[in-house]
Amino acid sequence: MPSLAPPAVALLVFVVFALVEALHQTNKMSSMATVQSAGFYAPTKTTPVPFSLPVLQAAASGATDAGSTVGMSSLLGKPVVLNMWSSSCTVCKQETPAVESVAKRVGSAVQFVGVDTIDQRATALSFLHRYGVTYLQLFDQGEHVGSGYGIPGLPVTVFVSAQGKVVGEYLGALSTKTLTHYLGSLFGVRPAST
Repeated sequence: MPSLAPPAVALLVFVVFALVEALHQTNKMSSMATVQSAGFYAPTKTTPVPFSLPVLQAAASGATDAGSTVGMSSLLGKPVVLNMWSSSCTVCKQETPAVESVAKRVGSAVQFVGVDTIDQRATALSFLHRYGVTYLQLFDQGEHVGSGYGIPGLPVTVFVSAQGKVVGEYLGALSTKTLTHYLGSLFGVRPAST
């Protein structure tokens, strides 16, 4: 029986290795595509990303002052809707009025917090003014919070229970109907009728 020449063995090993690597990359890419499609996801980790960020815009209730800092730990005690956005995000322009509408109807039952990501302060404030946003807004110019959650794009909304457990993440623009649904299913909170 003839033996395979060393170059043929090396070629065979290379081909097998290349096929295994190609299958691995295909599986990796298909799972990435799933993560990056819009919709609701079970959290990848249940502990909220810790942060201490400057206030971009205080809430209309005036609980905090612009310029002070707010940490994740200070938000706990009631459910938190943490919405990461940017003024350059086209989809955020569709989502922001919906989040504002629901936040007003929910009142103090849920803590709504916007996290402006990778923006200039003046541009972000102009965006908030244009859409009449009244809930607390934090400034995260370095995208520390988004990086901590490993977000693939904006907008992303993280739902955190009153006890400090991440119970869901939503990638993409929330509508009033969708946000109302998740407030009810995750927190048992129903916004007042308009």
